[in-house]
Amino acid sequence: MEGRAAAAPRGPRAPALCLLAALALRFVRVGCEQGPPGPVYLPAALELLDAPEHFCVQQLGRYPPANASLAARSETFLLLQPWPRAQPLLRASYPPFATQQVVPPRLAEPHQRPVPWDVRAVSVEAVATPAEPHARVLFHLKGQDWPPGPGSLPCARLHATHPTGTAHRACRFQPSLGACVVQLEFPAHWFRPGPTQAALAYTLEPAAQGPGGCGPGGEDPGERALPVGSVELRPADPPRYQEVPLDEAVTLRVPDVPVRPGQRFSASLLLRHNFTAGVLTLRIKVKKGLHVTAARPAQPTLWAAKLDRLKGSKHHTTLITCHRAGATAPDASSPGELSEFLWVDFLVDNGTSGGLAVTRPVTWQLEYAGQAPEAEKDKMVWEVPVSERDIRALVPLAKAEELVNTAPLTGVPRRVPVRLVTVDSGGALEEVTEHVGCESANAQVLQVSEACDAVFVTGKESRGARGLRVDFWWHRLRASLRLTVWAPLLPLRIELTDTTLEQVRGWRVPSPAEGAPGPEAAAGEEAERRARGCRLQYQRAGVRFLAPFAAHPLDGGRRLEHLLGPDWLLDVSRLVAPHARVQDPRVASLEGGRVLVGLEPGVTAIEVRSPLSDSILGEQALAVTDDKVSVLELRVQPVMGLGLALSRGTAHPGEVTATCWAQAAVPAPKQEVALSLWLSFSDHTLAPAELYPRQDLGLSVSAEEPSAVLPAEGRGARLGVVVSGAGAEALPLHVSLHPPEPCRRGRHRVPLASGTTWLGLPPAPTPAPALPSGPAGSPPATEASVGGGGRAAGSVGGGGGVRGKFEGTEEAGQEGEDESEAGEEEGEEEEMVPAPRRVTNLELGMYALLGIFCLAILIFLVNGVVFVLRYQRKEPPDCAPDPASPQPHNWVWLGTDQEDLSRQLDRQPPGPLEGERGCPCESGAGEALTLAPAPPAAGPPGPPGPPARKEAGGRRKRVEFVTFAPAPPAQPPEEPAGAPAVQSILVAGEEDIRWVCEDMGLKDPEELRSYMERIRGSS
Repeated sequence: MEGRAAAAPRGPRAPALCLLAALALRFVRVGCEQGPPGPVYLPAALELLDAPEHFCVQQLGRYPPANASLAARSETFLLLQPWPRAQPLLRASYPPFATQQVVPPRLAEPHQRPVPWDVRAVSVEAVATPAEPHARVLFHLKGQDWPPGPGSLPCARLHATHPTGTAHRACRFQPSLGACVVQLEFPAHWFRPGPTQAALAYTLEPAAQGPGGCGPGGEDPGERALPVGSVELRPADPPRYQEVPLDEAVTLRVPDVPVRPGQRFSASLLLRHNFTAGVLTLRIKVKKGLHVTAARPAQPTLWAAKLDRLKGSKHHTTLITCHRAGATAPDASSPGELSEFLWVDFLVDNGTSGGLAVTRPVTWQLEYAGQAPEAEKDKMVWEVPVSERDIRALVPLAKAEELVNTAPLTGVPRRVPVRLVTVDSGGALEEVTEHVGCESANAQVLQVSEACDAVFVTGKESRGARGLRVDFWWHRLRASLRLTVWAPLLPLRIELTDTTLEQVRGWRVPSPAEGAPGPEAAAGEEAERRARGCRLQYQRAGVRFLAPFAAHPLDGGRRLEHLLGPDWLLDVSRLVAPHARVQDPRVASLEGGRVLVGLEPGVTAIEVRSPLSDSILGEQALAVTDDKVSVLELRVQPVMGLGLALSRGTAHPGEVTATCWAQAAVPAPKQEVALSLWLSFSDHTLAPAELYPRQDLGLSVSAEEPSAVLPAEGRGARLGVVVSGAGAEALPLHVSLHPPEPCRRGRHRVPLASGTTWLGLPPAPTPAPALPSGPAGSPPATEASVGGGGRAAGSVGGGGGVRGKFEGTEEAGQEGEDESEAGEEEGEEEEMVPAPRRVTNLELGMYALLGIFCLAILIFLVNGVVFVLRYQRKEPPDCAPDPASPQPHNWVWLGTDQEDLSRQLDRQPPGPLEGERGCPCESGAGEALTLAPAPPAAGPPGPPGPPARKEAGGRRKRVEFVTFAPAPPAQPPEEPAGAPAVQSILVAGEEDIRWVCEDMGLKDPEELRSYMERIRGSS
């Protein structure tokens, strides 16, 4: 029973201990797997010049390798219009150093070779015949902004390849349209029996002084040529005509090509073989400028034709009456077959079209004998295109074939200009602006202007598309333009370098509510007032707004095609920054759309609202707490120059990756050095010093040798020095971070953090010699960042001014003042403590596991002590008396059954012990109750006493005192072993009576007597 009773209370705690151990192991595992706090890089500015539309892009889950070092930075850019007026430049700057490079040319498909221009090639002719042995290809520069001058645009050379030979022809781009047409004539021996093909390709070359502004060419281009397509070579010219039925038996066949002024052409009438009418009248009505000259039967032996002309003010009418001349010979052909029976000749007047294509309507009407004239059901209108030029094709020219729809983010519509040009048989180009029509295949993705001179998006579009068709037409010519529209996928992704901003311990900055000092204030009072107006600095975080762009399928499917790839995001910070804000401006603020500044503790969020509908485009929660963090160290990188490298990517033709790095070497005399700083906080976050205002940073630089470095002024660097002398070895520099000068009081003059860097390659590590004994607590001279005799230093603080610290006596005096002020400010709430060494995640996990084990041991010990104290007095008595056993427990019997009480009283051994004292207590009505003392626990039981007398009157309430005492050595056989010995209150001792009185809330025997009287009265 003892073992069971002892094990019972520990059972429920065992699973809890196992759970705590499992959580500790999980913490250790997570801590070991946790990656670095974030990417570090050289905070140099990378920007594109002369690039009107570009984006900085970022790949999810992968930072460039260069963004893992303090000495380098890498960024990827996307140029959507890669060929603007001037060749784009990429500039890298970190004041006072800067460098730039020309963006390399884009890579052209399919061999991924760089080309200097972005050219679109359109093949006008698909078929060539001996009658028209020409291939016409239009070349167009997509970017229509190019530098002025005759020699700025290149030449395009077309190469035709056939199994029997090659042919070449070149053209020079016209500055007005940025386009040109190459008309290449195929040799006659290329047209063999049976269709063959000639492959077309082109190359770009600079302009020359030869005929047409291009060189002679003629050499084999090899792999430099870019493909255009192919042209089918046919030995015969296929007819080009249209057939229109006039009724069920007569069909009109007309040419399907534009005609020129002064040109003659013919139209044919065809009859079915089952035509039985003997007389047929054809009424032809034409406008001025077009004449019917003759009507010739195809079979003069069967049909005869008579021509009559009627002239009007606007129209000329011609009647052609056809009669059968003889009987129709039997024909074995099918009755539904057609055969020519009449040719009608037309003539076009000269100089009527004005150079552009116009139409001449011709009305045809059939009349039979007995039919009412001018029957509307038998009229057919044929429009004859007339032009002084032999126009072969209509081609739309767009400035770009790709559009990134940023209108939903900015509210500004995006447009792509479009120009329509015609190509004639001689290769001439002509722009058309009138009588044009256009239509978009999906207005929910892309819209087209009413003048057909641009396609645009307004921001209300909800989808994107790849290869969306826009149709254009001009008279009878039609053309299509296919464009790709990339739409943003919402919500936006808002990236913060730190989502929890905390106070920085010891870093006090001037409060923005600080008032202007009065003219009568003394210098000391002004310094004191400024110190009282300082507040703790909160951490700052960088903000980036990213969005993926995708195109939806044209068939309505759900599979999206992403720009660059599904894991690439475009940085739209410069677009949405005017529409970004913090929900609670009291908690945090957004500076310049790029830096998040904590103001006071609270929880809020950054949100971007749509300028069109005021809906939320993206949201990111953040918290500002009053928890304290420390600046553990300064990571310092010297910059003595910048290097830059550019490379083209393969995910998109406009992808460019730029990598810049800091140049560091042994400094030369008078060499200026800029220092890049990163702040490492105790919450495992990193932040560049560029996030904080210059007036909030108090920075100092010290060197090992006096006057080795001097502060650099006026070059724009946040922290810079000038090396006054050059040595053969590397020079170490120590950088310290302080609060700004107005907030340096007492302990706040101690550096917040410090770091060390080397100008040049550091020397190889050698075993450190034993340091001589000195005063306790004095740091080595090589680790101090400020002070110390013979050490030169320069500091940057307050508003960015530079102050020299070269005097050793002044430094010593300053240290004494610091110590005195530190003693006066011991009661300050904020005090500087030495920055602790960074604890690794593995150490944190091990410490947590050790703490949990110690807690488990402590719980086990407390559990054991509680168990012993709770259960030591409730153990069953032993059979043999034990003199050393503790005092038995005393119990109070509360009952109303008189017989049970008498039975238990009869079991009490008779006779009280001698020498015990009693405390008489009257029971009322003259009856005296005697109290018998309980036997002591340490001694043997005494002789049995007389049993208590039962009262004669009914059942009464009794209060009995029951004592579990050790059983006597010899017990009657009829009594069960281990039965409790019951003693009445009549035989209890004085101590027991006092215990009963205290347990019942009675202080003395008089109160007990009153209580017994109330019991008797109630019974």
